[in-house]
Amino acid sequence: MAKRSPQLALIAKQKSSYGGELMKTRAGRVGGRPLAVRQTMHLVLRSSQAKGAWSFRTSRNAWHVHSIVTRFANNYGVRVLAMANVGNHLHLHIKLSNRFSYVKFIRAVTGAIAQAVTGRTRWAKKSDGKRATKFWDYRPYTRIVESFRALLNIRDYVRLNELEGFGYKRHEARDLFDVEKHLLGPP
Repeated sequence: MAKRSPQLALIAKQKSSYGGELMKTRAGRVGGRPLAVRQTMHLVLRSSQAKGAWSFRTSRNAWHVHSIVTRFANNYGVRVLAMANVGNHLHLHIKLSNRFSYVKFIRAVTGAIAQAVTGRTRWAKKSDGKRATKFWDYRPYTRIVESFRALLNIRDYVRLNELEGFGYKRHEARDLFDVEKHLLGPP
């Protein structure tokens, strides 16, 4: 059995996730967002205002969201491996071409989706004269997918959320997903 180098114990393990509800804690706000170019990343964009006419699942908005994500992914060199539109949040499994593409991509996607769904520009005032409230709940949640097992898990998780977005309840989506896996076989 190979021995681990004692120096490796001195290096603190880097966290692989950032954003979302982690921003509520001090530990979640410390440090910068980890980005990976060699590994893939799980990205979640959530908005509690995305319900009713503003839901991402309405036919008009679903088309806008899909076209916005693909357009800016092509513009900024981001590969979208999988995407699940759940209605009030989006799950994306992405691969970055370089570290600098993430900021441009996420800034463009979040702004364009918010404008397309709400029909308002960034500077538009509400009818009562006040500024519009924030559309997105938190900063985007990202997690680096570091291992093969994590890669398989994120692939399955995004597919389950995609089935939930089609209207299935969680347990129904799991059952349907198990049937799909059995019929299609291993990836």
